[in-house]
Amino acid sequence: MAEIVSVVASTHNPRICWNREQANKQDLEALIAVFADARRMLADSRPDLIVAVANDHLDNFFFDNMPTFAVGIAPVAEGPFWYEREIMLVPQYRAQVPLSLAHHILRKGIERGIQFSQVHDFKIDHAFTLPLAYLRPEQDLGLVPIITNAFGYPLAENRRWYELGQFLRQAIREWPGAERVAMLGSFNLNVEVGGPKAGRYKDDFGNRMLALMSAGARDEILDTLTVPRLIEEGNSTAEFLNYVTMLGIVEDMPPSFISHRPVRGVGTCPIAVWKLA
Repeated sequence: MAEIVSVVASTHNPRICWNREQANKQDLEALIAVFADARRMLADSRPDLIVAVANDHLDNFFFDNMPTFAVGIAPVAEGPFWYEREIMLVPQYRAQVPLSLAHHILRKGIERGIQFSQVHDFKIDHAFTLPLAYLRPEQDLGLVPIITNAFGYPLAENRRWYELGQFLRQAIREWPGAERVAMLGSFNLNVEVGGPKAGRYKDDFGNRMLALMSAGARDEILDTLTVPRLIEEGNSTAEFLNYVTMLGIVEDMPPSFISHRPVRGVGTCPIAVWKLA
């Protein structure tokens, strides 16, 4: 059977690239050093492939056709979209998709009640390419993309995202291969994007989220960080649900490593790593 050897939850804040010139240089260098530490921990787990869970930003899907969870079924996953690359300066990423495993996850998920769709014509946007470019810049591992909906209401309640993580853990264990699998959850903390409240960040709520994350407080996260509560704290705060999916894999295990280094001129940039093997 396959084995999950590491789990990484990483920011995909595009301002790391887009606002690089306006960012505080010292803060940005500290963040890049954190990414380097996480990259080494990921490499130390010797993964053969990555299964990544990240939300679409109304690029592949729009409100007229918005799957809750979708498995990317194509020979290659690559991106980001042109505007992210040319305007936001988000790095490109390209990886082969291990199609047999992707189909296994899709089939088993549908059989067990996961709200999966399948998508054959897609690109991976900055929620995938930004963390992957820092965590595995070699672009040498297979990638199964799980594309999620964190913007098109109604959103699945947080426990459904947790169940997605539980399912992924079990489905990978049932895969008959001997692959070593790294899991990636791409998320952010409480933030408002666009409009008159752009950039809003409440330190007290963000710090509470980080304290719960550091403690591995799964039950309290599920009980208190509900979808309505997340939305109340900012229109992009529901991206935290990708982190909840990682909790379905690690349960109440605290991260082996967690860092939150806000970058002045960029915003919040949390990263957590669980070393499982």
